[in-house]
Amino acid sequence: METTLKMREEEQELAALRREVDRLDEAIHDLLMQRTEVVLRIGAAKRDDAPGPFVATRPGREAEIVRHLLARHKGAFPAEVLVRLWREMIGSLMRVQGSFAVAVYVPEGGTGYLEAARDHYGAYTDMVSYQVTGRVLKAVAEGLAGVAVLPLPGETAGELWWPALIGDAKPRMQVIARLPFAGPGAGRGDGLEAFAVAPVAPEPTGDDRSLLAVETVSSVSRTQISTKLVNAGLTQTAYWDMRSFAPEARVHLVEVEGFVTDADPRVMQLAHGNDETVRDVRCIGAYATPLHLTR
Repeated sequence: METTLKMREEEQELAALRREVDRLDEAIHDLLMQRTEVVLRIGAAKRDDAPGPFVATRPGREAEIVRHLLARHKGAFPAEVLVRLWREMIGSLMRVQGSFAVAVYVPEGGTGYLEAARDHYGAYTDMVSYQVTGRVLKAVAEGLAGVAVLPLPGETAGELWWPALIGDAKPRMQVIARLPFAGPGAGRGDGLEAFAVAPVAPEPTGDDRSLLAVETVSSVSRTQISTKLVNAGLTQTAYWDMRSFAPEARVHLVEVEGFVTDADPRVMQLAHGNDETVRDVRCIGAYATPLHLTR
């Protein structure tokens, strides 16, 4: 009799806990629907205020949201899953604001970049894939996609894509994110990293990295570029590529610490200082420092 009574009490307690879970699920769902309505209002205001084509993504703002949540997060719920949930929500809400697709470089026999794109922009976001990097960029330029996901320079023997960001073509496309932002999902991505490129002006987040294309005379080496950056007050965090586009010149692709633009005094010093071996410097992107690089 006593055992039966105890079992009934345990069943009642479990039933009460399940009802509490149901209540919380509905509360989460209500808040999700409310958030959607607010985002739709924001999207409408952005369309009214900004000339030109509407682009839903704001990578700096998205990174700040995720960092804020991680800073306040506690308890047993896995932090990496929290990031994934919010990235899915952000990607979904970009879609409800209007047509949004991602163009992805997918080499024959490999899906790592496609998985990285889905992890960041949402599993149900429309993806269009191409085996040529130039075609990925063209899809964005033609309005077929809002963002291009491309390999880091040097990770593939495929066509060079980053020089296309140096010129004055319209719309001006820049690197806006380095993926994966929070590290690869288990069993996904093949360990690859990627850049996201879009016709969007980068925004500072307080913890950023920037991408510079530095044109020099052909005799300047990788080591010498590092010294020139230090002398200009810039801290190099990665060096990816060096290409010769003319017999007397070469262009170095480097990542530097912080949020940097073409008008930054350090860039101006590097480009127009007394060092005649540097011919030009162009900022071709800036992005929030990925979480997996700061842990």
